[in-house]
Parts: sequence; structure tokens; C-alpha cells
Amino acid sequence: MNSYDIVVAGAGHNSLLTAAYAARAGFKVLVLEGAPRIGGDTSSEELTLPGFIHDPCATAHNLIQSNPLMRDNELRLDRYGLTYLYPDPVFTMPFLDGRSLTMWRDLDRTCDELARFSAADASAYRQLLADWQLMAPVVNDERENPPRPPAEVEARTRASALGEKMLDLRRRSALDIIIERFEEPHARAFFAWIAFMTLHPIDEPESGLLAFSLVAGRQRFSWILPRGGSSQLPDALARIIEENGGTILTSRWVSRIIVEGGRATGVMTADGSIYSARRAVVSAIHITDLPGIVGEENLTTEYREGVARWQPSLTMFVSHYALSEAPRFRTESGPTESVTMGGLESLESLSNMLRAFRLGQLDLREPVFLAITPTVIDPTRAPAGHHTFKVISFLPYSLAEGPERWDRTKADISALLFERLARLSTNLSPRIVLAQHVDSPLDLERRNPANWRGSCHGGASSPGQSGYHRPVEGWSSYRTPVNGLYQTGACTHPGGSVSGLPGRNCARILLGDLGSSLAVAIGAGASVPE
Repeated sequence: MNSYDIVVAGAGHNSLLTAAYAARAGFKVLVLEGAPRIGGDTSSEELTLPGFIHDPCATAHNLIQSNPLMRDNELRLDRYGLTYLYPDPVFTMPFLDGRSLTMWRDLDRTCDELARFSAADASAYRQLLADWQLMAPVVNDERENPPRPPAEVEARTRASALGEKMLDLRRRSALDIIIERFEEPHARAFFAWIAFMTLHPIDEPESGLLAFSLVAGRQRFSWILPRGGSSQLPDALARIIEENGGTILTSRWVSRIIVEGGRATGVMTADGSIYSARRAVVSAIHITDLPGIVGEENLTTEYREGVARWQPSLTMFVSHYALSEAPRFRTESGPTESVTMGGLESLESLSNMLRAFRLGQLDLREPVFLAITPTVIDPTRAPAGHHTFKVISFLPYSLAEGPERWDRTKADISALLFERLARLSTNLSPRIVLAQHVDSPLDLERRNPANWRGSCHGGASSPGQSGYHRPVEGWSSYRTPVNGLYQTGACTHPGGSVSGLPGRNCARILLGDLGSSLAVAIGAGASVPE
């Protein structure tokens, strides 16, 4: 039998991050990944043609930049091949009426863009960023620690620099805040699009802070990309694990978490192999699959009922292209190549999309787009002079006719979306397309079981699935009802996207329970020679 201190089920960026801290702290770590490659939703593949490196799911690594992992360079990931690029412009947003708005890394230049539409909105943007500076310490502290009970969160919010005003902003919808603070329709669409980029419906209550945090994050950090593809992050973490005596095995599906005497003691993989865990098991298995793998009898009734109520988040429809030239988008200053392009015609277009999504329908009259051309700033991802292009729209997994309908219609839907997007470009046409790969929400689930019902963010970040309630009320500390079994990943606080915070937070709890700490792991990394 193979024996380790800690066995980690899953090799997405969060579980790799937990494993990296644990390995640095001196524990013998094994990471098991069911797929042929590590990374989960931060992987990269040649989806279209040889030499064209695409990111099947996550491309931007924005949220992780404020994580102490990066902010304080705790694991010194830059020594392991991880380099980030900061596009400028951050993104551009063309409209069908010929107008356009662009966010630049320079705040004054962004405000000048807004002032072309409304001087009041440019001023309101500066005020929004100033308000976020007063709220950010509270929010960042919440995200960087295990969730606190709602009453404590409320008390800490009241004690913030904005006091009751911040509490009110938290409770409201991001859409209402945008409508209240900005007056011009193009500007409203601009800010609504940014606020929507974590795939949380911004018309829902308690989404208010998204109107601040996402906008401020993009303005501060840009639309950050790792040079060489999203996989550079998990690859760097893997090097740390292996450098510190850890082992990573791929194509090893964990089919069972072994529980003996109420304690997790190891795992079994699909081929019947057993791996013993002397101290702990860490799971990045989707929370809805966990009862069947750990055994429902080993979980409390309340935990099982909480899992049964789990709801997915909004889902993506993604088309990847190999192109002979970079798309050029229509702006008022002329055709522009931009790493990131946003497409949202109006608040009404967003409302129509959300309404159709909730009904399991497709409204493709004015789709909401996120289009990314990483090769504008990172030529390593494609052969010389060529480009990778990723077009994302937000369409439902649960179609009224069932998700299997996607297999019959995805090619036609992709073509229609391409046609709609081409209206905002001067050169986007089949002429420059060398190859294409399409992933529907159903395909995203097939690609990674953690993308339950097509959701790359683990599940909805609604009030009942956030903070103290994520994944289950009373079990948001990364521990589970099974002794020695810990949970990380997008189903845990603070949720999906590439933040690394579920991984770091889990490592903090795990190491503390094992008599160690993050400080020990960080200190060990500092002693590694250059």
C-alpha cells in the first residue's frame, strides 16, 4: 500500500495550492488527478491546431493577484516559470451604434473615455473607486479567512470606514447601484458588463459589491494573463510540490474516500489502487459528488440536506479559434486589437439574457460577449503571426429540451454567435479562421466533473451559497463531518474564479490542525536557494 501524510483528490489550482503549502511545511503529499493533465479549469491545450495553445476554461488570473500568495509572493512562484502579463488597454467595448468605450490601465485615460459620454459619469467612477478603497480591507479580510457567522460579518461591516453605507451597498443589487451612480446608457452597459464577469446575476440582491470590486480590480491589475497559457499556474505549483518531496499522479480517478472509525484514512482510485493518508485527505471533488464517494452514512443529515440543495451558477458557451490574424474591433479611434473585448449593448440586453437563461431558453438577438485574444500580448501561444481567439457567451446548461440538445445545435449556435460578434469587428470573418473547437456547457461538464451542470464556478454565489453557507452552513471552515477530511475548490469560500483563496484558506486550516502553519510553509520557501 502507498502511504503518505496527506492525499489530495484533484489537481485544480486550489488543491495544488493546498498541497504546495503542505509540502513546504514538511508533509509527504500525494496529489491524484483523474484527467491526463493537471490544472482542472486552469489547464491549457492545443484544442484547434498544433502550436495553438488555448485555455479551455479560465484565461484571466485577476482575482489571485490580491491573494497574499501573490501580493506577498509567499511561495515565490516567479522562480518556477510563472510570469504575468498586463494588457493595455484592459479591454475595449464596441457598440452597434458605432460608439465605443475602452478601459486603460491609466485611470485618467479611462475617465477621459467616460467623459466623452458623460462628465458626471467620469466623476462618479472616481467616487466608486474611492468608496471601494474604504471597503476593500473589510472584504479582502473576509475572503482571506474562513467565513465568519453572518452577525459577525454585519458587525464588522458596520465598523468599516463607510459604516451603514457599506452595509446598505452589500444588501443591494449591483445593477441597482450601477443605475443609481451612472446616467449614460453606454456607461451603464460598460460597468454592468464588468460587474457580471464572475457569472453572478447582478440583478439579484446582495450582489452590490460586485459593482465595486470587479471594476476596481480590472482598473488596478488589468486583464491579467500568465505567459504561455493558464496552465503555467498549476505547473509552477506542481514544481513546488515535487521539489519538496511530493508526488503527483494523473489519470487516477478517485472513486472512493476510505473512512475507518469515522476518520478519512485514504482513497481508492478507479483501478482499485489504494493510497493511505496518515494525517488527512483533501478533496476538491465537487460537493454534489462527495456523498457518493465518501459514503452518505459518514455525513450528517444536515450536511447531506445542504448538498442536496446546491444550485449551479450561470454557464458559458465557448468557441475557440485558430486565426491567421488578430481580430480588430471597431472603436471611435479606429480598428483596435485588444486582448479582451466586452460585448453588451445595453442593460436591456443583459436583462433579456438573464430572463432567457432562467427559462432554459436562448436569446441570441444581442448576446453578451467576452472575447479574448491572448496572442495580442503573448505570441508564445501560437505560431508566428497567428493568433488564438476565444469567444464566450452565457447560455444555459439546462435547456428546456434537455442539455443533450447541445450536441445537435452547438455548431449552429457557435456560427450564429460568430456572425453577431463580427458586426463589432472590421476583419472578423471565416476568411481568417484556420480551425475551430466548440464547448457547450454540457461539454464543459464532460471535460471536468467539477464543472457540475456546466458551471465552472462550482455553484451559484447566492446568499444561501456564500460565506458562512458555502458549501453548507456550519461546515464552511474547509473541514467536513468526517474527521481528517478537508474540502477545497470552487465549492468552498470564497467561491469560483482563479483566486487561489479556497486553496490557501484550506491550507491554513489543515496545517493548523496538524500542528503546523502557513508561516512554517512560507518560511521554508524563503530558505530555498535562488
